[in-house]
Amino acid sequence: MEKVIKVLKINLLALVALPLLLLATFFKLVAKAFEKITIFLVLGVFAIIVIALLSTATAPKNIAELLMGIIMLAVVLGFLFLLVGWIFALISGVVMAIWNLLISLFDSLYDLTYTGYLNLYASCETDYKLLSLNGKKVPNAIACLFFSILKGLSWIITTVVSLSYVLAGVFSAGIVILSLIDLNGNVKTSFGLNLLQYAKKCELHSVIFGILVYLVIFGIIIVGVMALASEWFEWGQELRMSGKQISDEVTDLIKSDLRMASGSSEEVEKNIAYLKKLESHLNELEPLSERVTAILEKKDHSLLRSYWGIYMRNLNPLVDECSDKKGIDIRRFKQLIPQIQLLDKQREDVEKLVSKLEAELEKPTGASIFFAGCDTPEKLEKRYKALCKTYHPDIAEGDTATFQKMQAEYRELKAVMAPAEQKKS
Repeated sequence: MEKVIKVLKINLLALVALPLLLLATFFKLVAKAFEKITIFLVLGVFAIIVIALLSTATAPKNIAELLMGIIMLAVVLGFLFLLVGWIFALISGVVMAIWNLLISLFDSLYDLTYTGYLNLYASCETDYKLLSLNGKKVPNAIACLFFSILKGLSWIITTVVSLSYVLAGVFSAGIVILSLIDLNGNVKTSFGLNLLQYAKKCELHSVIFGILVYLVIFGIIIVGVMALASEWFEWGQELRMSGKQISDEVTDLIKSDLRMASGSSEEVEKNIAYLKKLESHLNELEPLSERVTAILEKKDHSLLRSYWGIYMRNLNPLVDECSDKKGIDIRRFKQLIPQIQLLDKQREDVEKLVSKLEAELEKPTGASIFFAGCDTPEKLEKRYKALCKTYHPDIAEGDTATFQKMQAEYRELKAVMAPAEQKKS
C-alpha cells in the first residue's frame, strides 16, 4: 500500500511540474527573443524595404545598370536607417524602459515557474530513487509514467538549447538546400533545363542580380535564426553550468573596476552607497562561487545551478555597465538601483540553499536514501523499524535486495552515531 501511495504521489507532483516546465521554457524563450529585439527590428525594416524596392524594380539590362541599382539601393537603405535611428533616438528612453520591463517580466515569470518545477522535480526524484532500489527499473518507469515523461522532456529541452548553434546551422543549411531544390524544379518545369544550365544561358548581370536577391532574402532569415540561437545557447550553458564555468566567469567578473561619472556632490552621495553595495557583491563573489562549486562537484543540484544562474545573469550586466572607463552616468545609475536591491535577495537565496546543502553533506544522514533526516539514534531506530515492515522479505510486498541495502546503511549510520551516544553517557 505504501508503494502505491508513493507512486501516486510521484505521478501527481510530476503532472503539476509538467506545465510549469513548459511555461518556464516559453517565458525564457520569449525573454531571450526580446533581448535580440533590436536585431529583429532592423532585419524587419531591412526586409520590408528590400521587398518594396524589388517589387517596383525591373531586372537590370547590363552591368552598368546593375551597379547603379546597387548604389541607389545602398543610398536609400542608408538614408532610411539614419531616419529610423534618429526616430529611435528620440523615443529611446521610453522604448528602452518598456523593453527592459518586458525582459524583466518574462525573466521573473521564468524564475518563478522554473524554481517551482525544480522543487517538484526534486521531490519526485527522491521518492523515485527510493522506489527504484528494488532494481525494477522498467516497471517503475512505467508505473511513474508522468515522471518518466517529465524527465524525458527536461532532457530534450536542455539538449536542444545546448545544441542551438548546431541546430540553427542545420536549419539554415536545410532551408537553403530545399529552396535551391525547389527553384531548380520550377526552372526545369518551365524551361526543361536545370538551374546551372539555365544560368549559363542568361546574361551575367541577370545572374548576379538573381544571386544578390537570393542572398539578401535568405541572409535576413539566417541572421535572425542565428541571433536567436546565440541567446538560447547561453541559456543552455546556464542549465548545464559546471564548476569550471562558474570559476572562469567569476574570475573575469571580479577584475571589473566600478566607477561613476562626475556630477553634483549631492547626486553622487545619494548613489555612492548603492555603488558600494554592488562592489560588495563582487568582493564576496569568489568565496561564494567556491562554496557553490564544491557542492556541485560532490552532487549535481539543479535548483542550486538555477539560483546561481539567476543571480549571475542579473549581476553581469550591472557590472558591465558600471565598469565603463568613463564611468556610468548618474541618471542611468538611478535606473539601476532597483536591480541592485534585487541582487541582495538573489544572493541571499543562493547563500541559504548553499548553507542547507553544506549541512546535509556534512551530516552522516545527508546523503542517505533510507534515513535522511535521522540525526539521532532514536530517530534512526524508529525509521529502521518502519522500513522493516515495508521491505522485509517475509512481507508480501517486501524485497530482499532493497532490505539488504537498507540494513547496510542502517549499520553504517548506527556505527557513526555510536561514539556520540557513548560520549553523552
